[in-house]
Amino acid sequence: MRIPDIAFFDTFIKYDRIREKDLERYTRELSSGKKILSPSDNTVDNVRSLRLKKLTEDIETYNRNIDMVKNHLDVAESTLGTIVNTAQETRVEIVRLLNTGVIDQEDAQILKDYFQSMRDYILNQANVAIGDSRLFGGVKSQVDPFASDGTYNGETVETTVPVAKGVELNTTFSGKSYLGVNEISNKMLIVETIDKIIEIIDSGDLSRLYNPSDYINVQIDGNSYGAVPVLEAFDIGLDQIMQHRSMIGEQIVVADSIKEQNETLRVDFSNLISKLEDTDYAGAISHLEKAKTAYEATLASIMQNKDLSLLKFYK
Repeated sequence: MRIPDIAFFDTFIKYDRIREKDLERYTRELSSGKKILSPSDNTVDNVRSLRLKKLTEDIETYNRNIDMVKNHLDVAESTLGTIVNTAQETRVEIVRLLNTGVIDQEDAQILKDYFQSMRDYILNQANVAIGDSRLFGGVKSQVDPFASDGTYNGETVETTVPVAKGVELNTTFSGKSYLGVNEISNKMLIVETIDKIIEIIDSGDLSRLYNPSDYINVQIDGNSYGAVPVLEAFDIGLDQIMQHRSMIGEQIVVADSIKEQNETLRVDFSNLISKLEDTDYAGAISHLEKAKTAYEATLASIMQNKDLSLLKFYK
């Protein structure tokens, strides 16, 4: 009596599929370089990998934001530096004028032209833009924040973007704070002071520089200084700009530091993802060879036993 062929066939199909599945898996693992070929391969590691990938995507977004922020911060810091340098040069001429008793009409015109050109240059710098975005207009960045007379038309609310979890840095700035706007006149204080000096030069009476009736009423960032002489008013406005220039410098340092931290985290997360997903080639090759050997053994076993008959064991 022969052992039914159907039994051998079922056995062969069963083990053939198992071995073929093993061969296919390790072959795909080696060709793709990934050991998690589908979520069901390792659900826990797959979930961990997805979380790490999401964190990596967030870091990449933060780093793109930092690149944009750094561009805005660098331009803003450079612009304020230019304004400070220009104002300091102007201050030298203000002091010289204060030490001059009388000037003739020609000298008066020269001084007037000088002060006029400096105030216009300062206002031009204060309206600096990147693309169509004015840096010192706050969220109102589509129009010049400062009018030709130095009046501030921007917003105090600033635009910020996230550069890390819970950390945001500026892409636009409140010109009212960063450029020392006098809250009483709503004008940039150093420009208002220069305008007052030009007015006095036009009058021909330099003694007005010391006249309390020509002092400037100053209030900046809620701090009231009362009526002060032109040089003191100019210094208050200049000091305000210098302080906020330093604040931008601090933001630049923060941006650089956060990007460095982000890069370190991104590399660490990438390494963790690699450990969870990437193939161990030595192990995969070993498993593939074992699967091949097992498959060949299955075929040999089937071939040896397919023609067995009870009669062959009868003596």
